[in-house]
Amino acid sequence: MGLWLAGFIAAWTGAGELPPCGAELFRVTRNTNVNVVVYEARLASPGVLDEREPVHPVWLMLAEDGRREELNLFEAAMAYGVEVRRGGHADDAVVALRARPELDIRVLMERGCPVARTRIAGREATLRLVSVEASGGLLPQVMHVEMIGHDRASGAEVRELLLPSE
Repeated sequence: MGLWLAGFIAAWTGAGELPPCGAELFRVTRNTNVNVVVYEARLASPGVLDEREPVHPVWLMLAEDGRREELNLFEAAMAYGVEVRRGGHADDAVVALRARPELDIRVLMERGCPVARTRIAGREATLRLVSVEASGGLLPQVMHVEMIGHDRASGAEVRELLLPSE
């Protein structure tokens, strides 16, 4: 009876299978308010990135009611939007944030789950968070950006402080 029950529980909980993947690749937080931009992987089918739009940014309006909201045209074109640099492959794409076009972010499927990879502090890392420190006002000035992720080889957290481009 005990062995049968253990087998039933393992089958019921999906033991032995990969856990379901979330769509979130990474997020951008800002010191100006608690709203965040979440960058999500778009899939054409399970395990296959959408060729035209592999990454889709969306606001989480946490300062209000937590609803999701699309970027407006200015935000998508100048700050939080993404440019697909190299696509057309079902298993990976290279994208860049409009605000940091020199920073390549490789989006790929790993064990059936989407991940975002870039170099952080000189190491290949899985990107999880971009934290923006900016001045207040109608047109805030970025003071610095901190990229946070996990080293691909060791799993250790890595951080890098980026100053504005001059």
